[in-house]
Amino acid sequence: MTSSSLFLVAVVGLLAGALARGVVGWRGSRFASLVVGLAGAVLGATAASALGLSLNGLPAFVAAALAGAAALLSMMTLVQRR
Repeated sequence: MTSSSLFLVAVVGLLAGALARGVVGWRGSRFASLVVGLAGAVLGATAASALGLSLNGLPAFVAAALAGAAALLSMMTLVQRR
């Protein structure tokens, strides 16, 4: 990955974490949701490429990052409730 790609992953990941927090309704800290958004962006992009989906455009990458962040926040919510 180039440095501009890494920067894009970071920015989109932070935004995806903030959006996923609202979608999932997670009550954890804002900082934690941003960190999970970063991890979700990487997870979503990796999962999409493993499934053979193309992430050539920004909207596709944002959707993959949001899906990854929402999945991670949902899992964290389930783990915290137990």
